[in-house]
Amino acid sequence: MRTSFQKLFIVMSLALIAVTGASAQNRDRDRDRNDRDRYNNTQTEARWRVRRSGRYYNVNQSQADILRQAVNAGYQQGYQAGRENRQNRRRSNYRTMSVYREGSYGYQSSVDRNLYSYYFQQGFQRGYQDGYSSRFRYGREENGSVNILGNIVNSLLNLQKY
Repeated sequence: MRTSFQKLFIVMSLALIAVTGASAQNRDRDRDRNDRDRYNNTQTEARWRVRRSGRYYNVNQSQADILRQAVNAGYQQGYQAGRENRQNRRRSNYRTMSVYREGSYGYQSSVDRNLYSYYFQQGFQRGYQDGYSSRFRYGREENGSVNILGNIVNSLLNLQKY
């Protein structure tokens, strides 16, 4: 009787070891697949080149999206500042405004700081002009929010895929 229990215990232990080993192999295989997929995604992710002041900057898709956001954030801030200056009967001058000069509103460190500032300022200038003149030449109002037009963003960034 004792040998039957010993044999049963040995068989159960071996089965448990086999199942545990197979599970570890599956986890390793899944981890390898995830690593490979992550590598392939970074390799196939769109890469862009943007030219500013005679220098080329290479950016990936998420950085290009951040630059688009910089232009739009600049537009929104500029529109609000221009509108306030007009309402308060101040002279039109966006260059004296600290938010314009700093150009860091909404900045994310995954892109070049100077590049972000430049595109924020480009959006700000256009937003300020629209806000001060109470018209939409570069953007539009939608659901209570102002945004720069997509074709303006594209012409400012002039992203080139490579």
